[in-house]
Amino acid sequence: MRTSQQITWDQLRAIVEAVYEQGPVVVREADSAVGCATKQFADARDLLEGLKFEPGIGEESRQYALYYPEAKGYCYEERIALDPRRCKGATFRICQRGWGLIQLQCNFRKHPWIECDIAANSEERAIAWSGTYPECRSPAAWDWAVVNKKAGRLIRLLRRLGKENSTGGD
Repeated sequence: MRTSQQITWDQLRAIVEAVYEQGPVVVREADSAVGCATKQFADARDLLEGLKFEPGIGEESRQYALYYPEAKGYCYEERIALDPRRCKGATFRICQRGWGLIQLQCNFRKHPWIECDIAANSEERAIAWSGTYPECRSPAAWDWAVVNKKAGRLIRLLRRLGKENSTGGD
């Protein structure tokens, strides 16, 4: 389940607010900066502050992992070892892992437009790949109806907002 749409900052604000309106959620950077822990965002205002972008300053692409505890399942932080000779002295970065995590990616390359992408694994995909990533444990631990409901709402909202842009509305 996935969609990618070109949206405005105000529309991104609506997406971020919808993330938190769906009930308790843990929002973290999907991947940390090298040598750092992942940042966690307590509420919509906190995440919007982390998303602020100025051309030429900071990363053009940001990715977040959304975990709704209601979906149960197992998620964890994986520490990735880095070669400090190739990473300006950094020895690690942290990634979020879990079959039922919802991914939110924002790309600012076409600023002021934002390429926003929301994606989630399906139960079928998780089962198909579960032998490859046993450290993610069984996909059966997830309540896929909850994952689909939460991701589906965000995806439908993003599609609607993107459609507004393509039809001239805003």
